[in-house]
Amino acid sequence: MSVELFNGDCLEKMKKIPDKSVSLVVTDPPYCIGTTSNGSKADFSDNNLIKPFFDLLFAECKRVLKDDGSLYINTDWRTYPFLYPILQKHFAVRNCIVWDYEWLKAGTFYRFQHEFIMFATMPDCKRTFGGGERDIWRIRCINYTDKKNKLHQAQKPVELCEKAILNSSKEGDTILDSFMGSGTTGVAAVKNGRSFIGIELQEKYFEIAKKRIDQAIKECEPCPKS
Repeated sequence: MSVELFNGDCLEKMKKIPDKSVSLVVTDPPYCIGTTSNGSKADFSDNNLIKPFFDLLFAECKRVLKDDGSLYINTDWRTYPFLYPILQKHFAVRNCIVWDYEWLKAGTFYRFQHEFIMFATMPDCKRTFGGGERDIWRIRCINYTDKKNKLHQAQKPVELCEKAILNSSKEGDTILDSFMGSGTTGVAAVKNGRSFIGIELQEKYFEIAKKRIDQAIKECEPCPKS
């Protein structure tokens, strides 16, 4: 098991990753750039300003993924229609998973209780999870389970990343998170015997992620024999 962490722009840092060396991408890019939390301001077409970025990002993901690789990309109802055609250009989009976090966020016209996870694969990817798996995941968000220890505004529970990792990779595989944030994907990867590559632009969160992942590695190390 190996861990590589990069502080900087993900498009630049991903160039350091060899072709076809990653088994799974689990990542959480910023949602709905250019709009507010209630979606009432800005024009959706403003997101076209960042379309080239995601086109390049998904192209890099395709380059580094193995022929049987998969992607899980967190998003919300506003950003999903923007990302879908860009993702479809590069991958086979298999499903839209609904993450029901069993907790109510603020909302004017109906309160928010879910987000989306776009699931896509390389064309040659075969299903690696049971046929009974459903596209609704009920996993409580960190606001409900551990709000006092929340380290990032968009922090996801370890259990959510674990489900994607366990469903779509095996022990020893390499997992990539190009928007590492506070390092939750890395913690889940290390905890389950996977190698991890993480990239985070903001130095503050990079240091938080590094500390969390280092701690996860220590916790996974076998106890010394007496």
